[in-house]
Order: sequence, then structure tokens, then C-alpha cells
Amino acid sequence: MPKSVTLTTGLQFGSISAGVEHFSAMLDAQDLKEPFAGADEEHIRAAYDAYCAKTGWTTPSPAATFQPVHERGPGFTTQCFGITYEDGSTGRFSMQKALSAIAG
Repeated sequence: MPKSVTLTTGLQFGSISAGVEHFSAMLDAQDLKEPFAGADEEHIRAAYDAYCAKTGWTTPSPAATFQPVHERGPGFTTQCFGITYEDGSTGRFSMQKALSAIAG
């Protein structure tokens, strides 16, 4: 039986893969480095905050914005969620890892 995901915003997914598909579509629809706003931002923040709480992930300061970014490494490029923190530092996170961690 698939694990479901419910965010504090009330957004629910019957499976992790359904959540990943939802957030992947958001990444595809948003211009690179353009911060998310409105309900999209609220849902991303809810997933990120739940992930940090569940895993004990520490951040340099509270997250200010979320935006699509390209992550590059040896032999790969992938699109993921970028974070700009209130102190001006930046980071990134995988929505698949976040949803997998918080699924119940």
C-alpha cells in the first residue's frame, strides 16, 4: 500500500509519487530562479518545514524564498528546489526525499 502525504496546508497526496508529480509540474511551469509565490510557495514551504523537522535538518537561517534551480554534477544536470535563506545564503532540496521522509 502506498504511503500518503498530508501537508500542513491541507494538500494531500495518495502516494509519494503523486506528490512528486505535482511538485515536478510546478518546477516545469516556473522560470528558473523565479521565486514561487502564493499557494505554490505555501505548499513548498510546508513540505520543506516538515522535512527539516522530521530529519532534524538544520538551516543557516529561516527560508525566505523557494525557486527552481539546476543542480549540476559530474555527468548530470537536474532541476530541483532552490532555497534562499533570510541571511542571503542559498541551498537546495529534493522534493522526492522530503516527501519520502514525511510520508505516513
